[in-house]
Amino acid sequence: MAEWLILQLSRGPEDRCGWMLADQHGQPLGAPRVGVLVQTAGEATGRRVAVIVPSSDVLTTEVELPQKSGVRPQQLAPYALEEQLAADIETLHFAVGERDTHTGRTSVAVVTRALMDQWLATLRAAELVPEVLCAEAALLPQNPGHTVVMLDGDMLSLRRAGQPPLALPAADMAAALEASLGPELSADDLIVYATPQDWHRHSTDAEALRSRCASLKVQLLSSGPLPLLAPQVAAGQFINLLAGDFAPKTSFGGDWRRWRLAAVLAATLFAVHIAGLSLELLQQHRSERALDAAIGDVARRALPGDPGTGAVRSRVEQHLLAAQSQSGGSGLLSALAALAQAINGVNGTSVQTLSFREGGLDLALKASDAASLERVDQALRSGGWQAELTSGAAAGAAYEGRIRMRPAGTPADARHSR
Repeated sequence: MAEWLILQLSRGPEDRCGWMLADQHGQPLGAPRVGVLVQTAGEATGRRVAVIVPSSDVLTTEVELPQKSGVRPQQLAPYALEEQLAADIETLHFAVGERDTHTGRTSVAVVTRALMDQWLATLRAAELVPEVLCAEAALLPQNPGHTVVMLDGDMLSLRRAGQPPLALPAADMAAALEASLGPELSADDLIVYATPQDWHRHSTDAEALRSRCASLKVQLLSSGPLPLLAPQVAAGQFINLLAGDFAPKTSFGGDWRRWRLAAVLAATLFAVHIAGLSLELLQQHRSERALDAAIGDVARRALPGDPGTGAVRSRVEQHLLAAQSQSGGSGLLSALAALAQAINGVNGTSVQTLSFREGGLDLALKASDAASLERVDQALRSGGWQAELTSGAAAGAAYEGRIRMRPAGTPADARHSR
């Protein structure tokens, strides 16, 4: 997840603001800063942008919306609130939150369209494209069993668990809280957040509340309100005013200018890669054709009358099988196979030397005794070979001898030739 650039717009037409960088969970990555809006543009690169607007400019309320199939709550909210608003609903913008499953009521934030246009125009002029626009009071942390109050200049933001946030004048805190909370104030546990400057201005009024409520705790915001509000931005616990006609058209359009160069380079690299693969494939086809031609030449020389095309391998294998069958089993492999079978039947017998000629083998064997050499000779004869034990002599504890083996039917002069 990307980091956040969180901005807090000031009240009034001036373009000064506070801003802070936060991680994906809304935890500060540095101290909040204050300056003109254009100073923040460089910080937005690669980060999600959230903008906090004054609570005094946004009305947050609850309304019961009928559950009509195919009709969005965004379309129903203006008409459900029409009688409660003094302004023409055509001049207002409505953003709808989640429906409370227990009460059946839906939270709605209302702001003038002119003010939405002004905020967005100011942000566009600073080359900022926000994905979140929300009221300050909507970001106050909810604390079960407590009423959370935040002093910010001449405004007081208030949030009680399960109820919509309120924005009240801070000039007379006691009167404002009694008007909004009524008799429940006496049973409330209040948590008041304030900067040291705001607490200095309103401490007398705040301290006077101690006798009118169950308890009062004060927490000073030495770095301003942004570290308190940012975690709720990351958690999505608010009504985003960028809804309906003001919803972002697409996130791709806003990011395209930022990533255009990277996209062009990636497309170029992909095209070069495809071209390289195509060239390599073409070269492989050429090599394959040259290899096929070489195989064909070899086949025509080795197999007279062969065309040298098509399944050359299968034709060569057929010729080899035919030649093997014509040899009648008198080749070197047949002789070695017969010898191995004969020796395996006689323990302690091993081959010292051998030579192959005229389809047979001349062997020098070593055995445990003369009888073992006789058994080898007999095994060769039983296997259909002409075998002759030509010599034998004791060699220490062993016995050495020579055997001449030839295929059956070999002329006698061939058997005895040297």
